[in-house]
Amino acid sequence: MKYPRVFVAGTFDGIHKGHEALLNRAFKEGGSVTIGLTSDAFIGKFKSDQLAQFAQRKQALELWLAKYPRRPTIIAIDDVHEPAASMPELDAIVVSTVTAFRAREINDIRESRGLNALAILEVPMVNAQDKKPISSTRMRNGHIDRDGRLVMPDNLRPELAKPLGRVLSGQEIKQSIDTHRGAIVITVGDVATETLIKHELTPSLAIIDQKVARVPHDTLARIPKTLLRARISAKSGPGYIAKEVEEIIANWSKKPERTLLIIEGEEDLLALPAIVYAPVGSVVYYGQPEQALWACGPMAKAGLVEVIISQEKIETSRSILQQFMIQ
Repeated sequence: MKYPRVFVAGTFDGIHKGHEALLNRAFKEGGSVTIGLTSDAFIGKFKSDQLAQFAQRKQALELWLAKYPRRPTIIAIDDVHEPAASMPELDAIVVSTVTAFRAREINDIRESRGLNALAILEVPMVNAQDKKPISSTRMRNGHIDRDGRLVMPDNLRPELAKPLGRVLSGQEIKQSIDTHRGAIVITVGDVATETLIKHELTPSLAIIDQKVARVPHDTLARIPKTLLRARISAKSGPGYIAKEVEEIIANWSKKPERTLLIIEGEEDLLALPAIVYAPVGSVVYYGQPEQALWACGPMAKAGLVEVIISQEKIETSRSILQQFMIQ
């Protein structure tokens, strides 16, 4: 620790990785830490969002802070400058790069009062998967989770319920598989993968999560050894597409060798990046459950969706993916 007494302030409405970065820096640098938590009066004066009450935010903050061996002091703050501008015992203040100007204002006030200037410890903003900063507002709007992972917008759910290609059933499935035996084939989903394997076609890229209808399923027992030997694992979903998985699929497409991608989480949304990065002329298969396209609307036919990759299919899927990934 470099400074005996460190101050850090915030609203801390839904603690996320950006908050963690600030608090971790304060505990790393300070012998004792004082946390200024914005009061309900502060929020009423300076904030436009509907935020949790002070008591709720303080309780959540205290629970999160329980992991630290040193207990901080939490005080309510009603002003953007106070009480940091008046506390003679402080040595340093922790701020994000976008609020560093406020720390400089505090120092101007302190110096006008004959108090020592605080060391300003700037912490870079922590970005979400879309390279935009994590914020409580984005979390409340349902765009990201606390770790900055992108969450599917509600307005895209009806769009994603629509099949992106032809829905096959019965004899149509065998006919399609026989037609595309010489093509690069991608499967998304355990049932889709097993269906092709049952028809003696091993996918070039198989994406599974070892679940069927969200129930654990022993898919690996049905996977040929040639595919098992080329397996990799990554986390994604439910409700978001991990950037790491998107990059894995994009890199695979540059050299489409046989690969088994095992998802820890949920693979339902990964048909989108699979189509976006699949080579033109290849085929993507994924499962389509029966579901309403919108409330009280028609039901989408259940079956195996066949997407023959064309530039048009790529652009359509990319348009949906961009809405999903960029808020």
